[in-house]
Amino acid sequence: MSKSVFSKIFSINDYNETHKIIYILGLKIKFPKSEYAKKQKANPYEYYKKNNIDITQIPPATGQIRDIQLANFELLKELDYVCKQNNLTYWIDFGTLLGAVRHKGFIPWDDDIDTGMLRPDYEKLFEVFDKTTRNRDITIKILTDNKNNTLLKVCHKKCSHLFVDIFPYDYAPDLETDEALKTTQNIRKLDRNDIAGANTFEEIENKVKEATVQLYTSDKTAIAYGLEYCHQYTNWFYSNSIIFPLKELEFEGYKFPVFNDYITYLERTFGDYMAYPPKFGMGHSMYLNLSTEENNTIKELLKE
Repeated sequence: MSKSVFSKIFSINDYNETHKIIYILGLKIKFPKSEYAKKQKANPYEYYKKNNIDITQIPPATGQIRDIQLANFELLKELDYVCKQNNLTYWIDFGTLLGAVRHKGFIPWDDDIDTGMLRPDYEKLFEVFDKTTRNRDITIKILTDNKNNTLLKVCHKKCSHLFVDIFPYDYAPDLETDEALKTTQNIRKLDRNDIAGANTFEEIENKVKEATVQLYTSDKTAIAYGLEYCHQYTNWFYSNSIIFPLKELEFEGYKFPVFNDYITYLERTFGDYMAYPPKFGMGHSMYLNLSTEENNTIKELLKE
């Protein structure tokens, strides 16, 4: 059997700086690199979990992950500024919302920031961000990750490890739970390979238009996650009353917009959101080997 044929049946490749991925007959299995696995076992947060310490009492992160958290936080504040200057509506979402409710800031072992926007404002943001930002090194891009999720990201030109994810939402019918779960499964089956790598919203819209027509209607009684990224959660249709009007919650000493009924949202998304996770997913950048320029970029942002 030739090497090229064998590689199509079985291969091991780098997934990112901390994980590898095995391909076996089309199946994908991700596993941590040995050095990262050792560091995971030494995770300081296991102590709090084993001793059943109130999760809200865990102190903030320290070291490199804390620096990256706070540098990403500066990008979030810039996103907030641009949205306010252009009358665009956004909210903090997913783990960032969970962190605000549970820790009044970052989840200690997580370093990314998630936000959401309805599609019209989402697309407008792409047009106005670079014209409005006060820091010309902070920009906005359409990026596709290694799972074929296509998203807008606020990024820093001098440090690729700094970013804020912005997830698009679309209007959708307010489905009953069973129907919502069935529709979710259909969305998960969509082939996003055609969407991956799109450089404009026109390309994205053209590629998901047929699926959107099949799954959504003109009914605007709920909102749902955009179709251009994978759906990990089942109850993803949310009545307008759960989302609007937006409220504000404290996150790292500042107030940011959140869903009206954020408790219901968190319960549907995470279940018992006040409980420890079954397994700690350590921050994206906790163990990165940052370059001198990247470290200097983070230090400059922290001064701000």
